[in-house]
Amino acid sequence: MKKLILSLILSGLLFAQTGYEIAKMMDEKPTPEDMSNKTNMILTNSKGKSRTNTMASKSMDGNKKQIIWFLEPKDDKGVAFLKIEHDDKDDEMRMWLPAFKRVRRISAKKKGDSFMGSDLSYEDMSNRDMSENEYMLLDDETVNEIECYVLEITPKKEAKSTYSKHISWIAKDGLYGVQEKSYD
Repeated sequence: MKKLILSLILSGLLFAQTGYEIAKMMDEKPTPEDMSNKTNMILTNSKGKSRTNTMASKSMDGNKKQIIWFLEPKDDKGVAFLKIEHDDKDDEMRMWLPAFKRVRRISAKKKGDSFMGSDLSYEDMSNRDMSENEYMLLDDETVNEIECYVLEITPKKEAKSTYSKHISWIAKDGLYGVQEKSYD
């Protein structure tokens, strides 16, 4: 009986996954070549007043190229954001501002700046480089009836990040992001 219990414990340890392994499986999961979506981003200020931005986006080349068009509210309509990721240099980011009829280049040094007045930053618009982070598996949790791994993702000291850490909830059944909290 003791051998059976010991065998079960050891086999459980052999199949236990680390935070890095889960992040790697998620990173290696095939992504569609092209993808389109429409998103609503609700921004709520400290007084509880909300406004909704409606955006349409198109991703190409496995999400290495992405364009986002702002459809609403009226003040932001026509603004467009373009992101092109490069493996060997900083990502290119540009924003079309129709009120000025100009394209504004967004420097890699500005990745921590607010994206369209939201809590998102330009850094949030790019994919994370796995080698620039440490991954720790926390206790599993359920979010909206979805069983999730919970990962604490901490940028390494040499990484260029405006965040001190991220907590990510990853669906166990499909390895997709359910929610994330970022800390500065």
